[in-house]
Amino acid sequence: MLEEWVMWFEEFGMENVAAVGSKNANLGQMLRRGIPVPLGFAVTTAMYDEFMARSGAEQEIEKYLCRFPQGPKSLTDCREISHFVEDVILTKRLPEQMQDTLESAYNELSQECHTPNVPVAVRSSSVVEDLPTASFAGQYESYLNVRGKDALFDKVMRCWASLFTARSILYRMTNRLPVSGTSMSVGIQRMVAASAAGVGFTVHPGSGDDTKILLEGNWGLGESVVQGIVIPDRFIINKETSILEKKEISQKIKQVVFGRNGTEEQYVPEDKQRLPCLNDEEVLKIADFAKTAESVFGVPLDIEWALDQAFPFPQNIFLLQARPITKVRKKKDAIDKILDMMLDGGGIN
Repeated sequence: MLEEWVMWFEEFGMENVAAVGSKNANLGQMLRRGIPVPLGFAVTTAMYDEFMARSGAEQEIEKYLCRFPQGPKSLTDCREISHFVEDVILTKRLPEQMQDTLESAYNELSQECHTPNVPVAVRSSSVVEDLPTASFAGQYESYLNVRGKDALFDKVMRCWASLFTARSILYRMTNRLPVSGTSMSVGIQRMVAASAAGVGFTVHPGSGDDTKILLEGNWGLGESVVQGIVIPDRFIINKETSILEKKEISQKIKQVVFGRNGTEEQYVPEDKQRLPCLNDEEVLKIADFAKTAESVFGVPLDIEWALDQAFPFPQNIFLLQARPITKVRKKKDAIDKILDMMLDGGGIN
């Protein structure tokens, strides 16, 4: 069983979705085609399943869900279930064998990166993410700049618990999916010390033009773009000719950077605010990797990219994620914001 609890990115691909979830499987598949992905490993669904069974959490949750024989019917139900499940999972102790397995893999990753307690991104990777009819992007938790084994253990368990956040339960309810019965993998990936980062789409999300690639970016980590903290720089590339056809450089006042723990917002130095976060050569190389990734999966993609300031061009370019475009995942739209307010204790039951 121990050898099934951890798999390195280079060991799996799309045929392993049941073990590592779709987010991780996509990373492994890209590596097979020579697309640069930061080093990392997956905590498999086998560890999650074993933890849930061995700790008694699974039985406690199933017993509690019997109170909702027809499933949750309201936001109040979603919140109640979420609070109960999170408390059940996070008050359990991670078994010693699992701690040893995670610590060993983390130490090996640190050695590969020549960095003791290497900073990592800890990302949820569900088996049911990115279905043809529904995208679960953003429904589960991710944590950036996680350092040390104890922090790693905590964040892995929080990713497991995020399978039952009020938002993800509500999303299942609206998509007629069961509350329980699925599994969660977690990706552990070397953090890129990003000088710039952002997102990309291999079909223009505004016009639907599949001959164009759109990249959006800002200084620092990509969270400022994903969360809509800034108006990002925008670059439009012709997919067929690999020509940069248009760029819009915005005044980027804020950026997200490494903090002492996790990340923090900072102001961009004034002399950089109106400079492009990418030069033309970097834009075209990222677009080339995005086009290759699209050919790997055979569908339009939503990607995340970053430039690692520790490496020269083109070794500094990495793709951090790739998923099929089922819904344009940019800054939160009005519906998402309303759902956030409702789930955070608004007046709707």
